[in-house]
Parts: sequence; structure tokens; C-alpha cells
Amino acid sequence: MTDHWSSQRRSLKARHMAAKTVCLALLGVGVLAGPVMSQVFLEEGKVSLAVSGGDRIHKSITVQNTSAGDLDIKAYWEDFRYQPPYDGSKAFFPSGTVPESAGRWVNYSPQQFTLPSFGRQQVNYTVSVPEHIDAGHYGVLFFERSVRRAQEMSGLNVVTRVGCLFFIEPKNKIKKAEVRGLKLDGRGLRGDFINQGNVVLTPNATYHIMDEQGLVVDRGELKKLYVPPGASASWEIFLPQNLKTGPYTLVINADLEEGDVVVKEAGLVKDGSGRLIIENVRD
Repeated sequence: MTDHWSSQRRSLKARHMAAKTVCLALLGVGVLAGPVMSQVFLEEGKVSLAVSGGDRIHKSITVQNTSAGDLDIKAYWEDFRYQPPYDGSKAFFPSGTVPESAGRWVNYSPQQFTLPSFGRQQVNYTVSVPEHIDAGHYGVLFFERSVRRAQEMSGLNVVTRVGCLFFIEPKNKIKKAEVRGLKLDGRGLRGDFINQGNVVLTPNATYHIMDEQGLVVDRGELKKLYVPPGASASWEIFLPQNLKTGPYTLVINADLEEGDVVVKEAGLVKDGSGRLIIENVRD
């Protein structure tokens, strides 16, 4: 019985630590060198709002202290942008310094508070959308603890902040994209995903290869992309080396969510010498 409960406690602890890791990794927040102690946890790591001009939205975020001991917390807003190669990495900027900032739209309180031991704090926010919104606006609400007090308490270097991403996008947003520039490169096939819309796109993309009889001979997932409007990012598909001589069809399906899909097809031919060529490309 003791082994059973010990195993269960370890399982619960592992799940809790995994949840904290997801929250911190979401933003790629830097940590100080040395031992790390994560004590601030957000129940919600991302807020996605579909809005119309003039909307006023009231909601809240819950901040948790997962440790024994009070934590002094301050809240503040920063802008962010996804950075090349658009794999999820971000650059952060002072509030209101990038055109797609939502910093002027979001008010929140309290901006400073103390989290009691194993306690929670509800932070209320209001989003006031201007009368005209023609593109997505973004930002992150950070919650930062006092490093000085943390070091006095523990003697350890600590993760200093966690954040909640805000995606505020118009209800009539334009999700439009194209896959271009398919070309063979060594063992693989490369292509570019181009965001032609007015919001950040995060396609869930898959591919499959069919032979002349329509049978699937290979399939897989493409890496996750986070592509701002007007930007392009690259995919690479590693093609199987054991394809027999003959024609094939490669199909790429990029799911943009909410029913929007981008499809690209390429006719491939493996000739008698073992060389693979692109015969045609079509949407």
C-alpha cells in the first residue's frame, strides 16, 4: 500500500511540474544561471479574443503561488513578435512600441500584490477595442516576482517571471496563405508558407505521398510554425529513399483552424536512374 501511495504522489508531482514547465516555456522566458525554483504559476497561458470594433470585454487571470512563503508580484505589459524562423521564438518590446500592439487597449488590476503561501490572486483585465480594428493585435501580460526577496528567502537563483499571451483579433479576420517555392534539396523537399492575411497564422500541417494507384506510401507532420502577417517560413519534408521508379503525388494540407485549409499538390517522378524530380505543382 505504501508503494502505491508513493507512486501516486510522484505521479501527481510530475504532472504539476509539467504544467508549470508548459507555462514557462510558452514565452521562452530567460532564467538566471544556477539552480532554478519556479513558484509562480498561471492557470491560463494564452487569451484568444475574437472582437468587433467598440467591444469592451471584462475577464480575469488567476495567478498561483506554488510554494510555502509569501511572494511579492508586479504585473506589467509588453509587446511581442514572433521571430524568424517562426518556430515559436519571440522578441519582446516595451508596451505600445510595435504597430500591432494591444497595450493601449488592455487595463488590468491589481498591478502589484502579495501572493500568500500556496495562495491565489485574481487579476482582472478590461479590453477596450477601438471602433476600427483591421488586423490582429498582440501582447503579453507578465507577472514578475521580487528577485531580491526570493534570494533572501531561498538563497537560490529563480525564474523571475511568467506571462499570459494575448491574441486580440477581429471577428472578420482574413486567414489567407499560400505554399510556394517547392523544390528538391538533397534528400528532402522544401517549401515556403506565406501569410497573406491580417492575423498570426499557426498552421497544423501534414503531408502524404501517393503512388500511381492512389495508395499512400508515406505520411507525416510538418513542424509547427507561428507566422505573422506578411511573413514567410520554410518547411522541409524528408522523402523516403526506397520509392520505386514511377510517378507520385505529394499533398500538403495546412489546417489554419476554424475550417480554413491550404492545400498544395506536387507531381513527383522517380526515374530509372533513381533521380527524383518535380513534374508539376498545383493548388
